[in-house]
Amino acid sequence: MSKACPQDLEFLRTKDLALTQKIVYTRRCIRPVRGDVDRDVVANVSSPLVTTKTILNLADGCSSAEPPPCEPLSLHVPPAYPKPEHQYQHLVFGVASSYGRLQDALPTFAHWLSGSGAALIVVVADADQPDANFDLAALEAAYRNLSIDATVIAPKLKTGLPRKDTPANEPLPSPAPVEQLHFLLIRDMLEFATPQTQWLGVLDDDTFFPSLHPLSGMLQQHNHSAPVWLGALADNLESIRKWGYMSYGGAGVFLSMPLARQLAPHLDSCIRKTTIISGDGMLRDCIYLNTPTKLTVVPELYQHDMRGDPAGFYESGRRVLSVHHWKSWYNAPVDKMAAVVRVCGDCFLQRFRLGDDTLLANGYSVSVYRAGLLPTLDLGRIEGTWGGWGGSDFDFKSYRLVGVAEEPAATVNGVPAKLRQFYVHRTTTEEEKKGKDSAMDEVIELVWEG
Repeated sequence: MSKACPQDLEFLRTKDLALTQKIVYTRRCIRPVRGDVDRDVVANVSSPLVTTKTILNLADGCSSAEPPPCEPLSLHVPPAYPKPEHQYQHLVFGVASSYGRLQDALPTFAHWLSGSGAALIVVVADADQPDANFDLAALEAAYRNLSIDATVIAPKLKTGLPRKDTPANEPLPSPAPVEQLHFLLIRDMLEFATPQTQWLGVLDDDTFFPSLHPLSGMLQQHNHSAPVWLGALADNLESIRKWGYMSYGGAGVFLSMPLARQLAPHLDSCIRKTTIISGDGMLRDCIYLNTPTKLTVVPELYQHDMRGDPAGFYESGRRVLSVHHWKSWYNAPVDKMAAVVRVCGDCFLQRFRLGDDTLLANGYSVSVYRAGLLPTLDLGRIEGTWGGWGGSDFDFKSYRLVGVAEEPAATVNGVPAKLRQFYVHRTTTEEEKKGKDSAMDEVIELVWEG
Protein backbone atom coordinates (compact mmCIF):
# COMPACT_ATOMS: atom_id res chain seq x y z
CA MET A 1 0.00 0.00 0.00
CA SER A 2 1.42 3.38 -1.01
CA LYS A 3 2.19 6.04 1.56
CA ALA A 4 -0.28 8.87 1.99
CA CYS A 5 0.64 12.28 0.65
CA PRO A 6 0.60 15.44 2.75
CA GLN A 7 -2.96 16.73 3.01
CA ASP A 8 -2.44 19.61 0.59
CA LEU A 9 -1.09 17.25 -2.09
CA GLU A 10 -3.33 14.20 -1.63
CA PHE A 11 -5.78 15.46 -4.26
CA LEU A 12 -3.09 14.91 -6.90
CA ARG A 13 -3.65 11.16 -6.54
CA THR A 14 -7.37 11.20 -7.33
CA LYS A 15 -8.68 9.22 -10.29
CA ASP A 16 -10.22 12.37 -11.76
CA LEU A 17 -6.77 13.79 -12.46
CA ALA A 18 -5.38 10.43 -13.69
CA LEU A 19 -1.76 11.54 -13.39
CA THR A 20 1.37 9.50 -14.00
CA GLN A 21 3.17 7.96 -11.02
CA LYS A 22 5.74 10.75 -11.07
CA ILE A 23 4.88 14.31 -12.02
CA VAL A 24 6.64 17.59 -12.60
CA TYR A 25 4.78 19.94 -10.28
CA THR A 26 4.59 23.66 -9.63
CA ARG A 27 2.06 25.86 -7.90
CA ARG A 28 1.28 29.52 -7.29
CA CYS A 29 -1.03 31.08 -4.72
CA ILE A 30 -3.22 33.61 -6.54
CA ARG A 31 -4.28 36.65 -4.56
CA PRO A 32 -7.23 38.17 -6.44
CA VAL A 33 -7.28 41.96 -6.49
CA ARG A 34 -10.96 42.63 -7.17
CA GLY A 35 -12.07 45.85 -8.75
CA ASP A 36 -13.18 47.64 -11.91
CA VAL A 37 -11.22 45.60 -14.45
CA ASP A 38 -11.57 45.52 -18.24
CA ARG A 39 -11.51 41.74 -18.48
CA ASP A 40 -11.64 41.89 -22.31
CA VAL A 41 -8.08 43.26 -22.41
CA VAL A 42 -5.22 40.80 -21.99
CA ALA A 43 -3.68 41.69 -18.64
CA ASN A 44 0.10 42.04 -18.64
CA VAL A 45 1.84 40.64 -15.58
CA SER A 46 5.60 41.09 -15.50
CA SER A 47 6.20 38.15 -13.17
CA PRO A 48 6.54 34.68 -14.73
CA LEU A 49 3.94 32.11 -13.74
CA VAL A 50 6.31 29.18 -13.27
CA THR A 51 9.17 29.99 -10.92
CA THR A 52 10.13 26.56 -9.55
CA LYS A 53 9.44 22.96 -10.49
CA THR A 54 9.49 19.87 -8.29
CA ILE A 55 9.32 16.18 -9.18
CA LEU A 56 6.77 14.41 -6.98
CA ASN A 57 6.45 10.66 -6.64
CA LEU A 58 2.72 10.18 -6.06
CA ALA A 59 3.22 6.50 -5.24
CA ASP A 60 5.68 7.32 -2.47
CA GLY A 61 3.80 9.83 -0.36
CA CYS A 62 4.40 12.65 -2.87
CA SER A 63 8.05 12.57 -1.89
CA SER A 64 10.35 15.15 -3.44
CA ALA A 65 13.78 16.60 -2.95
CA GLU A 66 12.27 19.89 -1.76
CA PRO A 67 8.75 20.77 -0.57
CA PRO A 68 6.91 22.59 -3.38
CA PRO A 69 6.50 26.28 -2.54
CA CYS A 70 3.36 28.32 -3.21
CA GLU A 71 4.65 31.77 -4.03
CA PRO A 72 1.97 34.50 -4.04
CA LEU A 73 0.92 36.17 -7.28
CA SER A 74 -1.54 39.08 -7.44
CA LEU A 75 -3.97 39.18 -10.38
CA HIS A 76 -6.47 41.97 -11.03
CA VAL A 77 -9.93 40.48 -11.58
CA PRO A 78 -13.61 41.51 -11.48
CA PRO A 79 -15.61 41.15 -8.26
CA ALA A 80 -17.23 37.84 -7.34
CA TYR A 81 -20.83 37.37 -8.44
CA PRO A 82 -23.50 37.56 -5.72
CA LYS A 83 -24.17 34.25 -4.02
CA PRO A 84 -27.31 32.54 -5.42
CA GLU A 85 -30.06 33.13 -2.89
CA HIS A 86 -33.22 32.35 -4.83
CA GLN A 87 -33.04 35.67 -6.70
CA TYR A 88 -33.79 34.09 -10.10
CA GLN A 89 -37.40 33.06 -9.57
CA HIS A 90 -38.34 35.03 -12.69
CA LEU A 91 -36.75 32.29 -14.83
CA VAL A 92 -38.23 28.93 -15.82
CA PHE A 93 -36.10 26.48 -17.80
CA GLY A 94 -37.23 23.36 -19.63
CA VAL A 95 -35.40 20.31 -20.96
CA ALA A 96 -36.59 17.11 -22.65
CA SER A 97 -34.20 14.18 -22.80
CA SER A 98 -33.71 10.56 -21.85
CA TYR A 99 -33.64 9.38 -18.25
CA GLY A 100 -29.99 8.34 -18.47
CA ARG A 101 -28.80 11.62 -19.97
CA LEU A 102 -30.76 13.59 -17.37
CA GLN A 103 -29.02 11.62 -14.63
CA ASP A 104 -25.64 12.36 -16.19
CA ALA A 105 -26.49 16.06 -16.56
CA LEU A 106 -27.12 16.61 -12.85
CA PRO A 107 -23.63 17.92 -11.89
CA THR A 108 -23.54 20.51 -14.66
CA PHE A 109 -27.11 21.65 -14.01
CA ALA A 110 -26.20 21.96 -10.33
CA HIS A 111 -23.28 24.28 -11.15
CA TRP A 112 -25.54 27.07 -12.36
CA LEU A 113 -28.96 26.21 -10.91
CA SER A 114 -28.30 25.25 -7.28
CA GLY A 115 -29.83 27.73 -4.86
CA SER A 116 -30.91 30.04 -7.68
CA GLY A 117 -34.67 29.81 -7.23
CA ALA A 118 -35.09 29.32 -10.99
CA ALA A 119 -37.42 26.47 -11.91
CA LEU A 120 -36.38 23.54 -14.10
CA ILE A 121 -39.08 21.49 -15.84
CA VAL A 122 -37.66 18.10 -16.83
CA VAL A 123 -39.52 15.95 -19.36
CA VAL A 124 -38.23 12.37 -19.39
CA ALA A 125 -38.63 11.61 -23.08
CA ASP A 126 -38.31 7.83 -22.76
CA ALA A 127 -40.51 7.44 -19.68
CA ASP A 128 -43.25 5.77 -21.75
CA GLN A 129 -41.04 3.30 -23.57
CA PRO A 130 -42.10 -0.34 -23.26
CA ASP A 131 -40.40 -2.03 -20.30
CA ALA A 132 -39.17 1.35 -19.00
CA ASN A 133 -38.89 1.22 -15.25
CA PHE A 134 -37.62 4.69 -14.46
CA ASP A 135 -38.09 6.24 -11.04
CA LEU A 136 -39.05 9.81 -11.89
CA ALA A 137 -39.59 10.69 -8.24
CA ALA A 138 -36.05 9.57 -7.42
CA LEU A 139 -34.65 11.65 -10.27
CA GLU A 140 -36.56 14.70 -9.05
CA ALA A 141 -35.31 14.08 -5.50
CA ALA A 142 -31.71 13.88 -6.76
CA TYR A 143 -32.07 17.31 -8.37
CA ARG A 144 -33.81 18.81 -5.36
CA ASN A 145 -31.16 17.41 -3.01
CA LEU A 146 -28.74 19.73 -4.81
CA SER A 147 -31.04 22.72 -4.23
CA ILE A 148 -32.43 22.69 -7.77
CA ASP A 149 -36.12 23.57 -8.02
CA ALA A 150 -36.83 20.73 -10.46
CA THR A 151 -40.10 19.15 -11.51
CA VAL A 152 -39.66 15.83 -13.34
CA ILE A 153 -42.58 14.63 -15.46
CA ALA A 154 -43.43 12.07 -18.12
CA PRO A 155 -44.40 13.40 -21.56
CA LYS A 156 -48.00 14.51 -21.89
CA LEU A 157 -47.84 13.73 -25.60
CA LYS A 158 -47.85 9.93 -25.77
CA THR A 159 -47.88 9.48 -29.55
CA GLY A 160 -46.11 11.71 -32.02
CA LEU A 161 -48.14 14.11 -34.14
CA PRO A 162 -48.04 13.88 -37.95
CA ARG A 163 -46.14 16.60 -39.78
CA LYS A 164 -47.31 18.13 -43.03
CA ASP A 165 -45.15 15.73 -45.05
CA THR A 166 -45.97 12.58 -43.04
CA PRO A 167 -47.46 9.93 -45.39
CA ALA A 168 -51.08 9.12 -44.56
CA ASN A 169 -50.34 5.41 -44.11
CA GLU A 170 -47.25 5.90 -41.94
CA PRO A 171 -47.77 4.79 -38.32
CA LEU A 172 -47.23 7.54 -35.78
CA PRO A 173 -44.26 7.07 -33.45
CA SER A 174 -44.89 6.02 -29.88
CA PRO A 175 -43.44 7.29 -27.60
CA ALA A 176 -43.50 10.76 -29.13
CA PRO A 177 -40.25 11.97 -30.74
CA VAL A 178 -37.99 13.96 -28.43
CA GLU A 179 -37.90 16.78 -31.02
CA GLN A 180 -41.64 17.31 -30.61
CA LEU A 181 -41.34 17.11 -26.83
CA HIS A 182 -38.57 19.72 -27.00
CA PHE A 183 -40.88 22.08 -28.88
CA LEU A 184 -43.82 21.37 -26.57
CA LEU A 185 -41.73 22.37 -23.54
CA ILE A 186 -43.35 25.77 -24.02
CA ARG A 187 -46.65 24.32 -22.84
CA ASP A 188 -45.03 22.44 -19.96
CA MET A 189 -43.19 25.53 -18.73
CA LEU A 190 -46.29 27.71 -18.97
CA GLU A 191 -48.11 25.24 -16.74
CA PHE A 192 -45.51 25.73 -14.00
CA ALA A 193 -44.99 29.47 -14.50
CA THR A 194 -45.87 31.84 -11.67
CA PRO A 195 -46.84 35.53 -11.60
CA GLN A 196 -43.13 36.24 -11.12
CA THR A 197 -42.08 34.43 -14.30
CA GLN A 198 -40.67 36.70 -17.00
CA TRP A 199 -38.68 34.35 -19.25
CA LEU A 200 -38.89 30.74 -20.41
CA GLY A 201 -35.60 29.08 -21.39
CA VAL A 202 -35.66 26.06 -23.71
CA LEU A 203 -32.49 23.99 -23.29
CA ASP A 204 -30.71 20.86 -24.44
CA ASP A 205 -29.43 18.56 -21.71
CA ASP A 206 -25.88 19.73 -22.46
CA THR A 207 -26.60 23.45 -22.48
CA PHE A 208 -24.27 24.98 -19.91
CA PHE A 209 -24.29 28.43 -18.35
CA PRO A 210 -21.13 29.41 -16.44
CA SER A 211 -23.35 31.55 -14.20
CA LEU A 212 -26.95 32.76 -14.06
CA HIS A 213 -25.86 36.22 -12.93
CA PRO A 214 -24.68 37.57 -16.32
CA LEU A 215 -27.40 35.61 -18.13
CA SER A 216 -30.06 37.31 -16.03
CA GLY A 217 -28.33 40.63 -16.66
CA MET A 218 -28.57 40.05 -20.41
CA LEU A 219 -32.28 39.24 -20.15
CA GLN A 220 -32.88 42.43 -18.18
CA GLN A 221 -31.74 44.39 -21.24
CA HIS A 222 -34.85 43.17 -23.09
CA ASN A 223 -38.51 43.96 -22.48
CA HIS A 224 -40.10 40.89 -20.92
CA SER A 225 -43.52 42.55 -21.15
CA ALA A 226 -43.43 42.39 -24.96
CA PRO A 227 -43.17 39.38 -27.29
CA VAL A 228 -39.42 38.69 -27.46
CA TRP A 229 -37.47 35.75 -28.93
CA LEU A 230 -33.79 35.53 -27.97
CA GLY A 231 -31.19 33.01 -29.10
CA ALA A 232 -28.09 32.31 -31.17
CA LEU A 233 -27.28 31.06 -34.63
CA ALA A 234 -25.03 28.07 -35.14
CA ASP A 235 -21.28 28.72 -35.20
CA ASN A 236 -20.99 26.38 -38.17
CA LEU A 237 -22.09 27.72 -41.55
CA GLU A 238 -22.95 24.21 -42.71
CA SER A 239 -25.49 23.93 -39.89
CA ILE A 240 -27.11 27.18 -40.99
CA ARG A 241 -27.20 25.99 -44.61
CA LYS A 242 -28.93 22.79 -43.48
CA TRP A 243 -31.35 24.09 -40.85
CA GLY A 244 -31.71 27.75 -41.71
CA TYR A 245 -31.94 30.99 -39.77
CA MET A 246 -33.28 30.24 -36.30
CA SER A 247 -32.35 30.07 -32.64
CA TYR A 248 -30.31 26.91 -32.11
CA GLY A 249 -31.48 25.25 -28.92
CA GLY A 250 -28.18 24.07 -27.52
CA ALA A 251 -27.15 27.67 -26.95
CA GLY A 252 -30.37 28.30 -25.02
CA VAL A 253 -33.58 29.80 -26.43
CA PHE A 254 -35.47 32.42 -24.43
CA LEU A 255 -39.09 33.42 -24.88
CA SER A 256 -40.81 36.21 -23.01
CA MET A 257 -44.08 35.24 -21.37
CA PRO A 258 -46.22 37.27 -23.82
CA LEU A 259 -44.67 35.44 -26.78
CA ALA A 260 -45.05 32.03 -25.12
CA ARG A 261 -48.73 32.75 -24.44
CA GLN A 262 -49.23 33.76 -28.07
CA LEU A 263 -47.77 30.45 -29.22
CA ALA A 264 -49.51 28.17 -26.71
CA PRO A 265 -52.84 27.72 -28.60
CA HIS A 266 -51.00 26.86 -31.82
CA LEU A 267 -48.40 24.33 -30.68
CA ASP A 268 -50.11 21.16 -31.92
CA SER A 269 -51.15 22.74 -35.21
CA CYS A 270 -47.62 24.07 -35.71
CA ILE A 271 -46.29 20.51 -35.60
CA ARG A 272 -48.95 19.38 -38.07
CA LYS A 273 -48.13 22.22 -40.48
CA THR A 274 -44.34 21.90 -40.45
CA THR A 275 -42.04 19.76 -42.55
CA ILE A 276 -39.15 20.37 -40.15
CA ILE A 277 -37.91 17.52 -37.94
CA SER A 278 -36.01 19.61 -35.39
CA GLY A 279 -37.73 21.20 -32.42
CA ASP A 280 -35.82 24.44 -33.01
CA GLY A 281 -37.14 24.56 -36.57
CA MET A 282 -40.68 23.91 -35.36
CA LEU A 283 -40.36 26.85 -32.99
CA ARG A 284 -39.10 29.16 -35.73
CA ASP A 285 -41.92 28.22 -38.11
CA CYS A 286 -44.52 28.53 -35.37
CA ILE A 287 -43.34 32.01 -34.42
CA TYR A 288 -43.26 33.16 -38.04
CA LEU A 289 -46.71 31.68 -38.81
CA ASN A 290 -48.49 33.10 -35.79
CA THR A 291 -46.67 36.26 -34.68
CA PRO A 292 -44.72 39.19 -36.14
CA THR A 293 -41.84 38.54 -33.70
CA LYS A 294 -38.34 38.13 -35.14
CA LEU A 295 -35.26 36.56 -33.63
CA THR A 296 -32.95 38.77 -31.60
CA VAL A 297 -29.47 37.24 -31.75
CA VAL A 298 -27.48 37.27 -28.50
CA PRO A 299 -23.77 37.04 -29.43
CA GLU A 300 -22.62 35.57 -26.11
CA LEU A 301 -24.84 32.47 -26.45
CA TYR A 302 -22.96 29.68 -28.24
CA GLN A 303 -24.39 26.66 -30.04
CA HIS A 304 -20.85 25.30 -30.58
CA ASP A 305 -21.39 23.22 -33.70
CA MET A 306 -17.66 22.52 -33.83
CA ARG A 307 -15.72 19.30 -33.51
CA GLY A 308 -12.21 18.51 -32.40
CA ASP A 309 -10.06 20.74 -30.22
CA PRO A 310 -12.00 23.85 -29.06
CA ALA A 311 -8.92 25.58 -27.60
CA GLY A 312 -9.00 28.37 -30.15
CA PHE A 313 -12.40 29.42 -28.87
CA TYR A 314 -11.78 29.05 -25.15
CA GLU A 315 -8.39 30.77 -25.34
CA SER A 316 -9.75 33.76 -27.27
CA GLY A 317 -10.77 35.61 -24.10
CA ARG A 318 -14.38 36.14 -25.08
CA ARG A 319 -17.23 36.30 -22.63
CA VAL A 320 -19.64 33.39 -22.77
CA LEU A 321 -23.18 33.19 -21.47
CA SER A 322 -23.63 29.60 -22.66
CA VAL A 323 -21.77 26.74 -24.31
CA HIS A 324 -22.97 23.49 -25.82
CA HIS A 325 -21.78 20.15 -27.25
CA TRP A 326 -19.02 20.03 -24.64
CA LYS A 327 -19.42 16.27 -24.07
CA SER A 328 -20.19 15.10 -27.60
CA TRP A 329 -18.72 17.17 -30.43
CA TYR A 330 -15.73 17.92 -28.20
CA ASN A 331 -14.81 17.24 -24.59
CA ALA A 332 -14.32 19.88 -21.92
CA PRO A 333 -14.99 19.73 -18.14
CA VAL A 334 -17.14 22.85 -18.23
CA ASP A 335 -18.37 22.75 -14.64
CA LYS A 336 -14.79 22.50 -13.38
CA MET A 337 -13.64 25.19 -15.80
CA ALA A 338 -16.31 27.63 -14.65
CA ALA A 339 -15.82 26.98 -10.92
CA VAL A 340 -13.66 30.11 -10.79
CA VAL A 341 -16.73 32.33 -11.27
CA ARG A 342 -17.37 31.78 -7.56
CA VAL A 343 -14.09 33.55 -6.82
CA CYS A 344 -14.04 36.38 -9.32
CA GLY A 345 -17.22 36.40 -11.40
CA ASP A 346 -16.47 37.55 -14.93
CA CYS A 347 -12.86 36.36 -14.69
CA PHE A 348 -13.81 33.04 -16.31
CA LEU A 349 -11.67 32.80 -19.49
CA GLN A 350 -10.07 36.17 -18.68
CA ARG A 351 -6.55 36.19 -20.11
CA PHE A 352 -3.27 37.07 -18.44
CA ARG A 353 0.11 37.37 -20.16
CA LEU A 354 2.69 36.34 -17.53
CA GLY A 355 6.36 37.04 -18.09
CA ASP A 356 7.36 36.83 -21.73
CA ASP A 357 6.19 33.32 -22.61
CA THR A 358 2.99 32.32 -20.78
CA LEU A 359 -0.71 32.96 -21.42
CA LEU A 360 -3.35 31.97 -18.86
CA ALA A 361 -6.92 31.56 -20.13
CA ASN A 362 -8.49 31.40 -16.69
CA GLY A 363 -10.31 28.13 -16.14
CA TYR A 364 -9.24 26.56 -19.41
CA SER A 365 -5.50 26.48 -20.07
CA VAL A 366 -1.98 27.67 -19.49
CA SER A 367 0.02 28.01 -22.72
CA VAL A 368 3.80 28.31 -22.59
CA TYR A 369 5.28 29.60 -25.87
CA ARG A 370 8.82 29.36 -27.15
CA ALA A 371 10.98 32.37 -26.34
CA GLY A 372 10.09 35.50 -28.27
CA LEU A 373 6.88 34.18 -29.87
CA LEU A 374 4.12 35.40 -27.55
CA PRO A 375 4.76 39.16 -28.03
CA THR A 376 4.37 38.70 -31.81
CA LEU A 377 0.95 37.02 -31.69
CA ASP A 378 -2.31 38.83 -32.45
CA LEU A 379 -4.29 37.73 -29.41
CA GLY A 380 -7.39 39.47 -30.76
CA ARG A 381 -7.91 36.64 -33.24
CA ILE A 382 -9.35 33.18 -32.65
CA GLU A 383 -6.86 30.44 -33.38
CA GLY A 384 -8.17 27.71 -35.68
CA THR A 385 -7.87 24.53 -33.62
CA TRP A 386 -11.11 22.59 -34.14
CA GLY A 387 -11.74 19.80 -36.66
CA GLY A 388 -11.32 20.74 -40.31
CA TRP A 389 -9.24 23.86 -39.82
CA GLY A 390 -6.41 22.41 -41.92
CA GLY A 391 -3.39 22.34 -39.62
CA SER A 392 -1.90 20.41 -36.73
CA ASP A 393 1.27 22.05 -35.43
CA PHE A 394 1.30 24.54 -32.57
CA ASP A 395 4.36 26.28 -31.23
CA PHE A 396 3.63 26.09 -27.52
CA LYS A 397 3.14 23.68 -24.64
CA SER A 398 -0.45 23.50 -23.44
CA TYR A 399 -1.60 22.71 -19.91
CA ARG A 400 -5.36 22.07 -19.83
CA LEU A 401 -7.52 22.32 -16.74
CA VAL A 402 -8.58 18.82 -15.70
CA GLY A 403 -9.77 19.30 -12.13
CA VAL A 404 -10.58 21.67 -9.30
CA ALA A 405 -10.93 21.39 -5.54
CA GLU A 406 -12.60 23.78 -3.13
CA GLU A 407 -11.42 23.78 0.45
CA PRO A 408 -12.60 24.41 3.00
CA ALA A 409 -16.33 25.14 2.73
CA ALA A 410 -17.48 28.40 1.18
CA THR A 411 -17.36 31.50 3.30
CA VAL A 412 -20.44 33.45 4.34
CA ASN A 413 -20.61 35.51 1.14
CA GLY A 414 -20.39 32.43 -1.08
CA VAL A 415 -16.76 32.87 -2.13
CA PRO A 416 -14.65 29.74 -1.57
CA ALA A 417 -11.91 30.25 0.99
CA LYS A 418 -9.62 28.45 -1.43
CA LEU A 419 -10.16 27.21 -4.98
CA ARG A 420 -7.48 24.96 -6.46
CA GLN A 421 -7.17 24.65 -10.24
CA PHE A 422 -5.08 21.86 -11.77
CA TYR A 423 -3.70 22.44 -15.27
CA VAL A 424 -2.01 19.38 -16.78
CA HIS A 425 0.30 18.78 -19.72
CA ARG A 426 0.04 15.06 -20.47
CA THR A 427 3.14 13.05 -21.20
CA THR A 428 3.52 12.18 -24.88
CA THR A 429 3.22 8.73 -26.39
CA GLU A 430 6.96 8.71 -27.09
CA GLU A 431 7.72 9.43 -23.44
CA GLU A 432 5.36 6.65 -22.38
CA LYS A 433 7.24 4.20 -24.59
CA LYS A 434 10.39 4.86 -22.58
CA GLY A 435 8.82 3.28 -19.52
CA LYS A 436 6.62 4.22 -16.62
CA ASP A 437 9.38 5.86 -14.58
CA SER A 438 10.40 8.28 -17.32
CA ALA A 439 6.86 9.29 -18.32
CA MET A 440 5.85 12.28 -16.23
CA ASP A 441 2.81 14.51 -16.54
CA GLU A 442 3.43 18.17 -15.79
CA VAL A 443 1.06 19.92 -13.38
CA ILE A 444 0.56 23.62 -12.69
CA GLU A 445 -1.67 24.22 -9.69
CA LEU A 446 -3.17 27.66 -9.16
CA VAL A 447 -4.53 28.19 -5.66
CA TRP A 448 -7.06 31.03 -5.66
CA GLU A 449 -7.41 32.56 -2.23
CA GLY A 450 -10.84 33.82 -1.21
